[in-house]
Amino acid sequence: MAIAPVNKFVSIAVPVSPGLQKLYEVPTGTSALLLYTQVSNVAVGATFPKVTFIQRRESRSTGNTRDVRVIKEVEIPPNDAVILVDGRLVLEKTPKVVDRIYVEGKQQNVGIITDVSYDEPSGIATVFTKEAHGFSANDPITLAGIAFTCSGSTGITTTIFPDPMQSYTVDLVNGTKEFSTVVGGSKGYPHHYNSAIHYFERARDNAIEVVTGTGGYTLHTAATGTTYDPSNGDLVVTTASAHNFSVGDLCRIDDNGITFTCSKDSHATNHPYPRSTDPASGKLLTVTAVSGTTTFTVNVGASAPSDQYTHIFVSGVANAIKKVNTRFNVVESQYNGGPNSKDFTFEGNPLTLNVGEVALSLNVNHNLSGGNKIRIVDNSLIYTCSMDNRATEHSYPRSTDPASNVELQISTTGTKSFRCNVGASASGGFFAPLEMELIASVLENSTA
Repeated sequence: MAIAPVNKFVSIAVPVSPGLQKLYEVPTGTSALLLYTQVSNVAVGATFPKVTFIQRRESRSTGNTRDVRVIKEVEIPPNDAVILVDGRLVLEKTPKVVDRIYVEGKQQNVGIITDVSYDEPSGIATVFTKEAHGFSANDPITLAGIAFTCSGSTGITTTIFPDPMQSYTVDLVNGTKEFSTVVGGSKGYPHHYNSAIHYFERARDNAIEVVTGTGGYTLHTAATGTTYDPSNGDLVVTTASAHNFSVGDLCRIDDNGITFTCSKDSHATNHPYPRSTDPASGKLLTVTAVSGTTTFTVNVGASAPSDQYTHIFVSGVANAIKKVNTRFNVVESQYNGGPNSKDFTFEGNPLTLNVGEVALSLNVNHNLSGGNKIRIVDNSLIYTCSMDNRATEHSYPRSTDPASNVELQISTTGTKSFRCNVGASASGGFFAPLEMELIASVLENSTA
């Protein structure tokens, strides 16, 4: 005998916190109708926050996702509200797809959390911020993406706070970068703050370059002459010694490794190249032509049409030109941003990482020893992060990160893995004044 479907109404009422926030995922054995969604501006004073509402559909066979922005960055005037859905938005969970809905708020005075001290049983959290928070006692606030390690009765687990999302009130202002708020008790379990937790997703090909050690850089030489064509970006380099390049080989020119004068200022001043803002900074350059034993050509990027000036070679820095011989693919990674040493499972084995250390597993034996140096290619490692509950992907190292365009000394952990220190993470969550609150109504229909 067939069982009639059972309907259940679900109400969602949460503050809209900084960043992308998951509101709802269709449970197993149901389909759902999103009947109504509204976001209100509840800020103290005149503010104009913006909200984006997203339906995300994931293919269950491949894990690929597609975001549909139902509404994008709609502005909410003071003491007003915006209706995001007023009707029926069908959400599914089938053997093929699963639907989720997200909200993303943009508002003023969003800041980064660098540390949280939580006291049990009082339930008071003391929050330390990267920049001045600007709060006063009794201000309504939101917190998001704070990671704690909880020593509970079932063992040590990592919890992202707050869950579920809610708003709080500033209890005490302890300084320009410190405030306290009551977040409630935790059944007697101690909680210890973690910096933003990174989860490795994948890596781009050839993410690791060997600098020193087996297969490391060669041709540590200097330029003795160059010509640059600003119209097409070709740089012809003459080296102090035989370069041993062939067409298709890769090289790197250290920042400020070559100095020119320029007709823009009538050759009055010297200009080191590449600057950190130039396209060739920190990049692998492909040799496109070779002439004799000491001249080769690479493309470093054309100048803008309004910036077509003549460049005259002045000097080259010793060891600024390097031939890149060996690159590796990364298949697994773990990172400890701090604030303390932590234990991980890496390549199926326990591994303790110090603050700022990243462990990298490669696709082949690396034949390197501790003390050898490598370079991580900018934006080559892809992670998700606890600060937005793993809703978006982030490439690393970014140009602003300490490990960008830097030679890193390794400590080996295995024949296909090593670790190096890329610096601690100064980020561990968001804080902001409370400006937006959301309500939504969902009708779930059991399909079991």
